[in-house]
Amino acid sequence: MYLTYGVLRPSEMIDCAITEIDCEGNYINVSTKQIVIHHHKNDRKGKKVIQIENDELLECLRKGLGKYLVRNQSDKLYQSSSAFTKMFKKEFDDYTPYCLRKAISSAYIAEGDIEKNKILEHNQGHDLKTILNNYNVYTKSS
Repeated sequence: MYLTYGVLRPSEMIDCAITEIDCEGNYINVSTKQIVIHHHKNDRKGKKVIQIENDELLECLRKGLGKYLVRNQSDKLYQSSSAFTKMFKKEFDDYTPYCLRKAISSAYIAEGDIEKNKILEHNQGHDLKTILNNYNVYTKSS
């Protein structure tokens, strides 16, 4: 998920249910092929909906139906995004989910694909100027 949609914040993912129906809260609906984020930081327009285009990823997600995307070693939800980030740093050589957010943002910017940049703006909840100023750290484009 993070490699494909790494622009999502840990707080958007730590309580994300995997389901086949629409529900409250944050969830991934494998039937509609959508990530639905009701609780997020920036977007005042309401829920954020992200289309899942990767069928292989969708099949992996189906295996977790009825569970949550992110769980700790005890198969429980993380109590906070900082607890998840701490585990992530430990597992991935001191990198955080925000490092992936910056890397993916930088890669999209470097490609120069206008459509991909529009998707990035939508998924992150930031305009391109904000992304360029804060997340484009691995390219020289600005």
